[in-house]
Amino acid sequence: MKRFFYPQSVAVVGVSENPDNLGRNIVNNLVEFGFQGDIFPVGPKGGRILHLDIARRLEDLPSTPDLVVVLAPARVVPSILDACGQMGVQRVVVESGGFSELGPEGQRLEDEVRQRLRQYGIRMMGPNGLGAINLEIGLCLPFMNLPHKPRLGGLSLLCQSGGVGTNVIAWLAQAGLGMNKFVSLGNKLDVNENDLLEFLLDDPGTSLIYLYMEDLADGRRLMELGRRARKPILLHKANIGELSADIARSHTASLAVDDEVVTAACCQAGILRVHSRNEFLQAAIALQQPPLKGDRLVVLSRSGGEAVVTADACHKAGFKLPPLSPEIVQLIESRSRAGVIKPINPLDLGDIFDFSLYADVAAAFCQDPDVDGIILNYGPINDLEREAARAMAKSLIASARRHEKPLLITVIGSLEERDYFRHELGVPVFAFPGEAIRALALARNYYTCQLPAAPVVPPEISSLPAVQSLLAPHLDSPGPVPMSVALEAMATLGIPVPGRRLVASAEEAEEAALALGLPVCLKLVAPSALHKSDMGGVLLNLASGEAVRQGFEAMAQVARTHLPAGEPWQVLVMSFIEKGMEVIIGAKRDRVFGPMILFGAGGIWVEVLEDVAMRLAPLDLAAALALINQTKIARILRGFRGQGPSDLRALAHCLVLLSAFMLEFPQVQEVDLNPVRVFPEGQGCLALDARIIVGAAAS
Repeated sequence: MKRFFYPQSVAVVGVSENPDNLGRNIVNNLVEFGFQGDIFPVGPKGGRILHLDIARRLEDLPSTPDLVVVLAPARVVPSILDACGQMGVQRVVVESGGFSELGPEGQRLEDEVRQRLRQYGIRMMGPNGLGAINLEIGLCLPFMNLPHKPRLGGLSLLCQSGGVGTNVIAWLAQAGLGMNKFVSLGNKLDVNENDLLEFLLDDPGTSLIYLYMEDLADGRRLMELGRRARKPILLHKANIGELSADIARSHTASLAVDDEVVTAACCQAGILRVHSRNEFLQAAIALQQPPLKGDRLVVLSRSGGEAVVTADACHKAGFKLPPLSPEIVQLIESRSRAGVIKPINPLDLGDIFDFSLYADVAAAFCQDPDVDGIILNYGPINDLEREAARAMAKSLIASARRHEKPLLITVIGSLEERDYFRHELGVPVFAFPGEAIRALALARNYYTCQLPAAPVVPPEISSLPAVQSLLAPHLDSPGPVPMSVALEAMATLGIPVPGRRLVASAEEAEEAALALGLPVCLKLVAPSALHKSDMGGVLLNLASGEAVRQGFEAMAQVARTHLPAGEPWQVLVMSFIEKGMEVIIGAKRDRVFGPMILFGAGGIWVEVLEDVAMRLAPLDLAAALALINQTKIARILRGFRGQGPSDLRALAHCLVLLSAFMLEFPQVQEVDLNPVRVFPEGQGCLALDARIIVGAAAS
């Protein structure tokens, strides 16, 4: 990837003398941004622009360029790649549109391009993007003018959308944040975000990476890169409305939608998920500060009202405002006239015009080990105070850097002062205190996800061959596995299931109930009976043979009323289990990230409460217990208000088994065990229902 960013010569194909030609904008950007290498415009009509001759063909160039940028009609791109291949060019950026985004004909062109790349060993960015920028050497390849040029810094951007990317560049320039590299990925026909991310993780000029993605190429590889990263990765995953196509098939699919899977995977991989470009900008400012080591903040404010607003924001975000140390209290009292300063946190300095006191108090905060971060509400400042206030701010910034203390500054009310901080001091600032607190909260989320976790060591599961024999007849038939088979598969796997029998008549139902032991429950079993409770297909606590016979007849009526004509059905008689907490255990095979294991509050309220947590397989016992503890119901399961703890290890063991099951059977798309009843510690759990949905195995 390095060869895309550090070429010594660039050829731009698709250039003409026409003032409206977009190719000439690329040449102009290279000149304006100060690219020091050779620039070769290429276009079939020839001519001259910006004191540079336009070659009619790539083959007419005096030497083979290191990088070729193409902005020509899509139909001619394959032939341009032929010329590149024959000349020995190995890096190409195609900015042309008109490929798979336009339908079958465009897809055919992409296939031709892919064949040329394989044939000649070329790596390609695009198509349908804006190319790359490297401010270190003045490389700037977008075909639009970029009037807002950010200063050189440590932020690198990977954006699938060129429009979003150029807007982010403009905001970086406005906010005073420095940029290093940028790529607009477009259709990602060859080079994708993971290829570039791997390069940027080792790039000395990059200190923070932002990804704006509408789809992800390979979630597992992204997670591997995130886990080994030693610099922050911020992911803005857009296009979150795309739910699983079979969302109604199971509770698990309803809960584990694409967006929640991305969030769970990011936290597991140490990647900070942001949900807007504004969140990215806030987090980028905070993450360029020294690491936030705790929740204890101090607030210095020129305005008492803004101090109160900041304190409210701290409370909402879960930050603490500890009392000031005796030494700092003494410093304030010794320097404030007539006791006009109340030495509390947040510290209102609005009645003090001695900015040296601000600087001394702030310096003391920087040295205080019980302070994790500092918020300065700077302003309002009048003209007479400006010089002293700016000197104080510079002193505080230097002290915070010296003592490696996070310092976030809110400049209240003055655009002139904001510009001074951003462009003269090179320090990004916030317009409102709440923005600064939210930025610190985002940074805290990142550092929390960076806490080291023990490597997962999944155990060997000896029952899997037996499960394979049981499921083999059903793995090639997309759709739900019969419920009786699903229950048997889970029991064979090692997940406890109550006693049960499948029956086809009222007499068989009564006989099965007496054999299992009363009371029992009845469940309608049919391919289309996915949500049995909704159609009346579940009867509970049947305590006599007569009740069981009547229940079977009620099931028959439900089948006649709700099932498609002619659909076969049976009734499952199962021991009735009333005690224990209800939870859900599930799994979903995400198309990007692979098998995801789910745990949460269960029963009929599962989709209302939405108290669920997810983690990617594989799981071991420690990872499974950590997954359980992410949920709110875990507080109850651990023991609450006189109730003893539930058997969390039994639940965790079931999660480990389900993880191994999903890794073993790539055809399985979803598993839904709901409800699972968990009993007091040491007494295990029981899965009262099971649903397995099969689809095509991932390639």
